[in-house]
Parts: sequence; structure tokens; C-alpha cells
Amino acid sequence: MPLAGLFLALPALEATGLLACAKATFSALPDGFYGLETMLLDSVLRALAGEPRAEGATRIDPAALGRVLGLDRAPEVRTIRRKISHLAQTGKAGELLTALATHHLHSPGGDGEGGDLAAVLYVDGHVRAYQGGKKIGKVHSTRLKFPTPATEETWVSDAHGSPVLVVMAKPGTALTGELRALLPQLRTIIGDSRRVLVGFDRGGWSPALFKHMNEAGFDVLTWRKGSTADVPEDRFTEAAHVDAHGQTKTWNAADTAVDLPLATGEAFRMRQISRIVPVRGGQPGRSTSSPPTPGYRPVR
Repeated sequence: MPLAGLFLALPALEATGLLACAKATFSALPDGFYGLETMLLDSVLRALAGEPRAEGATRIDPAALGRVLGLDRAPEVRTIRRKISHLAQTGKAGELLTALATHHLHSPGGDGEGGDLAAVLYVDGHVRAYQGGKKIGKVHSTRLKFPTPATEETWVSDAHGSPVLVVMAKPGTALTGELRALLPQLRTIIGDSRRVLVGFDRGGWSPALFKHMNEAGFDVLTWRKGSTADVPEDRFTEAAHVDAHGQTKTWNAADTAVDLPLATGEAFRMRQISRIVPVRGGQPGRSTSSPPTPGYRPVR
């Protein structure tokens, strides 16, 4: 039977909680032959078949996909656009993403069953080239290797690196501002007041943000931005760690504390881990990262 392999995706789709979360968020679509679950199933299975856009339905046999959906035929392009537009106009897409993220972190085998998915969250910005007609600022694209009109998406991943949440940022928004705005949503997803380690790159470097996150119950893990003071040689000792693959990693590291100045004239103290790493030419160099002193966590 054509497209029968799509049945293999159903257990994974059930594990994501998409249908249950969508039903709780949108309730239902207006009366019609194709309901909410059918439209979502059609979108997911069509994307897995290599046609994620609505017009891709013209390149898939509607009768073959309909059999997988349990119907005579799959919806046509006009129906898909009308139904999806209705869902978009409700303005509840953000609620759906939050519900899916909560389901992911608290699903059986995850954080809700003794796992540790929400103990560490990684936040990163991803650049998406803009093809529309409006004038927006340029952002450096790693893929294209030069600045181009683009928007940025803020991705949140769990302790295993699996996606939890994605937020579309307004053009020109910095990662520091996105992180500050994202904290209430992360707290809602986590569901309790535990301290959570949030890792991100130097794009989110801001001592004021670090202080704000600490007061909100979040610990910070990031790379040091700007010049660093020399760490005395006698502070470096050899450390070892056995990773999840049973391999032992060793490095020379120093555990110190630094005071980062704030605009108010105060200082925010953070824990700084410095390590000596070999660089090109054989000369040693130093690399630093700075999780905060509050909510102390051992080096991973």
C-alpha cells in the first residue's frame, strides 16, 4: 500500500503529545468533514513524506494518504490553508508550544518519572534568512558567512539536547532580551520553584541579566566575554571526569570567583572555571566559563 510506512510514525507522534495538547488548546475546528486531529495528522504525515507545505498536497495521491488517515481521501490544498489559517487566527500558537514543552519535560521517562531533563536547559539563537519584502536589519548568517536580512529564532533544548521550545524573535532583538522575556515561560513549563541551570553562548553575556536570572531562580552557564584577568598558575589542578560513554576526560582547571560590575555601581559575583587548552602552534591558552556562585553545581 502506498505510504504505508507512515504508520511507523504514529507511536512517536503519540509520544510528543501533539494531538492531546492541541485538543486542550484549540478544543476543535468548526464543523466540517476534516476535524482538528485529522488536519494535524495530515500535516505531520505529509511533512514526513517530504511535502511540508500545503501546496505539496498536489504532489501526493490524496487517496493513498487518505487511507493512512482512515478516510476516503486526504484534504486538498484549499481546505488545508483554510483550516490552518483558522487555527493561526486564534492566536493560541504560543499556548500550544508551552503545552508541548510541558508535556515533553514531564512525560513518562522524562523529568516527571525521576529523569533530569529540566535540570539543565540550553538556549541558543538560530538565524533564518528573510525572503519577504519588508526592510529589516541584517544578521550575520553562519551558513552564508556574511550579513543578510534575517530573523532569529530562540531555541530551548533539554539536558539531552532534545528540542523543548522555539520562539520567534522580533527583528533586531538580542539574545539577552529574549532570555529575560523567556524566563516566566520557562518557569511555567518547569512547573515548580527548583533552580535550573540555563546554558547559552556569549551572545547572552550581560551581568545585569545574570543577576536577574539568579533572583528568578535560574543559574547561568556561559562563556566569558571580553578580557579576563590572569589566573595564578598555582590555582590550576588536574581534574578528571568519566563521561556517559565510559571515556575519561582530563584537563587542567582553576575554580575561582569574579565580580562583574553592574551599571548601578554594584558587582555580581560569579563562579569562574578556567582551563588550559592547547592551541595552534603548541602554546597553551585559557578558556573560561562562568556559572554563578548561587546554586553551586560541580563541573560537568
